Amino acid sequence: MSKKVLACISAGALVAVTLSAQAEEEEKGEGSLARWLLGPALERDHGIRISGLLDVGYARNNRSSADEREDGLSNMPLTGFSDEGFELASVHLFVDKALVANVVPRVTPLPGPKPEEVSFGFSVETLYGRNAQFARTFGWDMHWPANSPGDDDAERAKRDKEKFVATPNLFASVYLPYGPGVSLIAGIFGPALGYEIPPNIREARNPFASKTYAFVSEPSTVAGVLASTRVFSGESGILGAELGMVQGRNNLRDNNSGKSVLGALRWRTADMQTWVDYEFMVGNEENHDFDDVQAPTARLVSVAGQLRQQHSLNAWHAIDERWSLGGEMVYGRQSGDGKAGTVDIVTGPGFDGASWWGINSVVTYQYRKDLAFSARGEHFRDRDAFVLFPTSNARGDFNALTVGFRWDATRHISIRPELRYDWFEPVAHDRVYGNGRDRTQLTGLVEALVYF
Repeated sequence: MSKKVLACISAGALVAVTLSAQAEEEEKGEGSLARWLLGPALERDHGIRISGLLDVGYARNNRSSADEREDGLSNMPLTGFSDEGFELASVHLFVDKALVANVVPRVTPLPGPKPEEVSFGFSVETLYGRNAQFARTFGWDMHWPANSPGDDDAERAKRDKEKFVATPNLFASVYLPYGPGVSLIAGIFGPALGYEIPPNIREARNPFASKTYAFVSEPSTVAGVLASTRVFSGESGILGAELGMVQGRNNLRDNNSGKSVLGALRWRTADMQTWVDYEFMVGNEENHDFDDVQAPTARLVSVAGQLRQQHSLNAWHAIDERWSLGGEMVYGRQSGDGKAGTVDIVTGPGFDGASWWGINSVVTYQYRKDLAFSARGEHFRDRDAFVLFPTSNARGDFNALTVGFRWDATRHISIRPELRYDWFEPVAHDRVYGNGRDRTQLTGLVEALVYF
């Protein structure tokens, strides 16, 4: 780890501690640095908040060798912190102006009366770090000069643990008070498909630093438009609906002649203590020719449309003031017509389809306001070795148990240690951990989140 990186992290931590001492009246640390530097008027008078998040961690597993730990991705196929040793996962800059609306796009419908005024907003998120490599969008930030040389040489990026730059959210939004009220967003944005969503902002339902295999199967960015509305609100609950049209997975530059459709139904109890979401994305994801292969997101090359679909049913329930339970069921399929001209760049011609499914659940005990303990279990089936590529190209069932806690040490700093055990049940002879030597892995990880 370079002295420059250490200096930046030390400075960030010092700023966070200083701001925490100076801002006793603030409930959270988000936006405090900008308020300290620029004053409160921008946020107070115009509703624009500038905030940041530093996400760093240290991980080790019991399978890699000393030489492998020197390179990156030795925790793979674990996602979230894929390197061993110290990792600058990401440092984020957010600039947001939230809508005044009865629905938060991609998140939830809200209780209460419908706002009667038009509202405008926007969101920009830029990040730098190891995780930015997987947050990029074809036709946008995928091949920015700042991402070379690692962008051109995957082995070098792995060997040198190179960091990348990405801007996964860049969109405008508007709320229109017509009918039940409609919120629209247009631009590049995370679809929020699935139980876990990036990044690790405080409000995200991500109790652990490491992510599920289901998270890997779901798209990280889309480019297009999305409409959200509250269909019903009453004593029996709140129902919201969303529908949008986008270019495809991680895609601003369309590589085929079709678009993808995404949408959701979101139900909440009137007290917002229980919610159920059904989310989907469906559309052709093949590359039309070998001149513009958007791999690994789109592995197929075909002149014909090859439909890909992803479905997630996820829910959360507050059992009481201390216990809560969440979970997700996910199913996906990539169609293939089996013709010689339908080529999987990994397995070759004649691709005839692949499917995957998984289930995961998490239970959390809120011991006190600043300390919560969680446990998570997951089973994920990828017997066609399709959807987890390039995280893994093994055929079989992935299983994981994770335990850990979150300690909000200050308004600005949260600590999340975890212990995770993974085991793999192969279709044939595949091994996925320890660089292909083992079928089990025990990983210890400590993450620090600094909000500023």
